[in-house]
Amino acid sequence: MFRLILAALVLLVAHTPAARAQDAVRETVVVTAAATPVTLESVTRTLTVITREQIAQLPVHSVADVLRLASSVDVRARGEMGIQADFAIRGANFGQMLMLVDGVRLNDAQSGHHNGDVPVPLEAIERIEVLQGAGSSLFGADAFGGTINIITRRDTVPASLSLQAGSFGLVAGAGQVEAGRGAVRQRIAVSANRSDGFMYERGFETASFNSRTTVGERSGVSVSYLQKDFGANGFYGNAPSHEWTNQTLLAADHRFAPRAGWQLFADASYRTHGDHFLFNVTRPGVSENRHRTHTTLGTFKASKTLRQDSTFTVGAEAGGDWIRSSNLGDHTTNRVSGFGEWREAITPRTHLDASLRFDRYSEFGTSWSPSLGIGWWPSSTTRLRTSVARAFRVPTFTERYYHDPANFARPEVGPETAWTGDGGADLFLTNGVMVSATFFTRFEHDVIDWLRPTVADIWRTYNVRDVDTKGVELSVRTSLAGGAFVQAGYTGIDVNAAAITQLSKYVLDYAPHALTAAAVIPLPASVKLAPRVEVKHRTRASGTSNYTLLDVRLSRRLGALDLSVEGTNLFDQSYQEVAGVRMPGRAATVLLSVVGR
Repeated sequence: MFRLILAALVLLVAHTPAARAQDAVRETVVVTAAATPVTLESVTRTLTVITREQIAQLPVHSVADVLRLASSVDVRARGEMGIQADFAIRGANFGQMLMLVDGVRLNDAQSGHHNGDVPVPLEAIERIEVLQGAGSSLFGADAFGGTINIITRRDTVPASLSLQAGSFGLVAGAGQVEAGRGAVRQRIAVSANRSDGFMYERGFETASFNSRTTVGERSGVSVSYLQKDFGANGFYGNAPSHEWTNQTLLAADHRFAPRAGWQLFADASYRTHGDHFLFNVTRPGVSENRHRTHTTLGTFKASKTLRQDSTFTVGAEAGGDWIRSSNLGDHTTNRVSGFGEWREAITPRTHLDASLRFDRYSEFGTSWSPSLGIGWWPSSTTRLRTSVARAFRVPTFTERYYHDPANFARPEVGPETAWTGDGGADLFLTNGVMVSATFFTRFEHDVIDWLRPTVADIWRTYNVRDVDTKGVELSVRTSLAGGAFVQAGYTGIDVNAAAITQLSKYVLDYAPHALTAAAVIPLPASVKLAPRVEVKHRTRASGTSNYTLLDVRLSRRLGALDLSVEGTNLFDQSYQEVAGVRMPGRAATVLLSVVGR
């Protein structure tokens, strides 16, 4: 079935008129691949951009859904609508990736399982940038496999409202509005949803809020909030668990007037995350945990154009994480950082960038993270690129202090380190099709894993693994008239972990083969067809599994109204993205949206 769908998409790509892909690359400005915003054509790293237009037209309703469009991102969900999901990039585990919102860290110091708690409604997102490979030279700890940066909307947005209802008692609503007076503008986006769930203790209720206040062209303040209440049956063991999480993010940014040719930037943020976990709802007094983490961060950055097509950026950061927990105890970690980046156009067709960052942790010492990248356009239709970088990750509080009858973390575990490299080519064909191919590798040392000698023993944490990963990424994409598009991608990964005599919980749980495809296809009578296909071959200690997921949206525009009918998991596959956690079968929803002018 997937081969037939993919063949149809490729035929459509080959025979549909499209805008020139080179023009889009040279006009698009991105912020994740460099210390300051740069055009996409000068990026030397592998970068995937998922736009607002794609998000609005495809059958996606959460950040987890959107990230499934990138074959290099392995989304491991524990339920529909992204109620709880782990993200892994290029075969790295869920803790070895970095999640950002407008460049502000979301990674939670308690556990990487909370990195998917994104406190921003989908309506407030302008685009999502996925930087594959090590990102520590730009952003510090955690970016082994890659970095996901959620960019919120900055332009003027029309008022909008959407309502959704569907299978399993799903009811959802979202909207946004913007107003302004003088130099002050205010944008607010909200969303909420609930579901009875497809099985016992798998229902959920969520609400999120994002507010952005701008003063003139230089200053802004953002407030974001997310609250989740969900059944967690089987999430962390064979029990009907329940969990409540919430996250608040406050961020402020300011761009100073230029001084002596320097562009000066400053931002500050505070984030707090709460987690209340009940292991068994039938025994509420047993294995009940409450955790509250806090994070503060301040950054100052200065950038100067040395000469035409040459820039130099330096900066410093300071911050800390602390936790108050009924299980993990009370702990604090502080850090200071300094970084620099040099970008140079050696020739009109050759770009080079180099960056270096150091991070000093109160508990883990100093880590140095260099990177180097080169991009070359041998012709107007071909771009070659290569990069190499070092990354590091500090252990979470859970990996050092968690304990229950089945798990016992060891506080002496330390940071992980890795070197990554990739090389690739982008072809911009005459009919507007963009084809990309990338080969990558990663060498990890002192990797943290949960191990136990036999199934009768408890899990413990160790810096025990050396892991070598290699793989390939292939993609094809074209943009069609009227905002439509067609794309397909494949990621193949081989993970070689150092042999150990004990059982492993996480390192060998990955997807060696992943295929994704999506399209928005105009039909007569103002109707659009938007299919999304995901094929996974997954391996883990308990064996392998293969499954194909097909979601489809059929929509029609009626003036200011947009009426959509969606089907998810139309093949009614029985599958698990996280071992032991069932996912829902076939479902249907109806969506009505109203967008102002």
